[in-house]
Amino acid sequence: MTNRSDLFTRDATGRTPLFHIAERGDIEKVHQMIFSLAGAGMSCQRLALIQIKDSSGLTAADVAEGSGHKEIAELPRGEQMRMEFFE
Repeated sequence: MTNRSDLFTRDATGRTPLFHIAERGDIEKVHQMIFSLAGAGMSCQRLALIQIKDSSGLTAADVAEGSGHKEIAELPRGEQMRMEFFE
């Protein structure tokens, strides 16, 4: 991804690129996507990306877990918990 706004682009099912990378099981790319965004401030982009739900109500973490990638699912969930705790 060259443009950070591309991370928020949704497909017809409401999924962002993070969903597709998480579903494929590429933990390095998931980490890169999440941590390329600001994790603090009034408009926390990192938290906004992690919390996006698709048209079925699933997050990228849910999709990763459903595809058998538990370690990938834990990454955005852990980061979300950390940011919400320190908010």
